[in-house]
This record gives sequence, structure tokens and C-alpha cells, in this order.
Amino acid sequence: MWTRGGSLVDKNGLIKINTQEAIDGLDFYRTIVNDKSAVHPKSSEFESVAAGIAFSQGEAAMMINWFGFAAMCEVDENSKVKGKIEVDLLPSLTDKNSASLNVYWLYTIAKGSKNKTIAYDFLRFALAEEQDKQLTLEGGIGCRISTWKDAEINAIIPYYHKLEQLHEVAKTLPQKENWAAIAVIIDKMVLQAINTDTPSSELIQLAQNQINEIDK
Repeated sequence: MWTRGGSLVDKNGLIKINTQEAIDGLDFYRTIVNDKSAVHPKSSEFESVAAGIAFSQGEAAMMINWFGFAAMCEVDENSKVKGKIEVDLLPSLTDKNSASLNVYWLYTIAKGSKNKTIAYDFLRFALAEEQDKQLTLEGGIGCRISTWKDAEINAIIPYYHKLEQLHEVAKTLPQKENWAAIAVIIDKMVLQAINTDTPSSELIQLAQNQINEIDK
């Protein structure tokens, strides 16, 4: 939907999936997911970790997944595809931007912490350039631009510098208290698209009606 120029929210900040961009996106998705010549035979059973492991074993030619799984293929001793990986942007309509999904784990200090100074000292240590680079060398994903551009890192993971490019088109999911409930509705819609012949427009309209009941 994003790569077709669509948006998850309207001008009032409400979730709106009943758009042509969403319909076109869902049509494409359900078609390729059900194309047995295009997807891994166990694709329907995979979550992101299982998909990443299958890819690292050379069982698929292309994977849409977190960047960390591509990097893992270069540093994991069990990887069968080391040196054979490339990372690139998702395709988009010719006059639209690509998109990437940003989801973060956060280092935080609890409001009721009795050791705020020590906690803050640890955060400053853990997030410093040296530690961010070391995290990456150990198989994690560094978050500093200095790490993304580091020569040693890019010698091991040649596409690591592309994290900056991916962030230029990155989007985040709506920051709404009821997002979990909305996500359940969208998830069920997608599963119905995969497992039934009901037109995408009908599935999306039904999901939109359900979302409207809780997103006001």
C-alpha cells in the first residue's frame, strides 16, 4: 500500500484502509502468496525467524524480512549463503517512493527506578560508537550512522551502509493506543484474502467497518 502511494491514516489521524492503493496491494499479495511456483513450500508456516533461517540455508532466492537476517547470513557460521547476499529497496510505482518498516527496541529508564544515574551511565556506555560497532560484529544491528558507514563492518557485510538509504524511506506504524486491536482486524483480513476467493474490496470494506467501531 505504501509503495503505491497509500497511507494508513486519513487527515484526521484515523485508520483508513479502504483505499484503491490498499485494494491493489492486497490483490498483488494474495496472488503471489498463493503462487506455488513463487514461494517456499513452507511459506505459510513461517514467521520471520523461520523465514530467515530458511533463507540462510539457501532455500529461497529472495526474502522480505528484517535487515538483521541479511546481516546474520554473513556472520553466522551455519549460513550457506555468505557472500551471496544483496539488499535493496522494495519496488514501487514509477512516480511513488519505496518504503521500509521501522520498528525499534528501546533502552529506557523506568520512572520508578531507584538507580537512575547508574542506568543512564549504562545507556551512554551501551549506545556509544565502540559498543554499537561491537554489537554489530557480534550479530546484532547497530543503530548509529557511524556503524552503518564503518569500513570494517562493510568489509564483512558489504551492504551495511544501505541501512541509511533504507531509513530515508522508512515508515512506522501508527502510534495509537488501540493499534493492537486494529492490527488483529487487518491480520484476519489478510488471512481471509489468502484462504478465500472473496474480492479484496469486500474484505477491506468489512475490515474498515470493524476498525471504524473502535477507532473514533
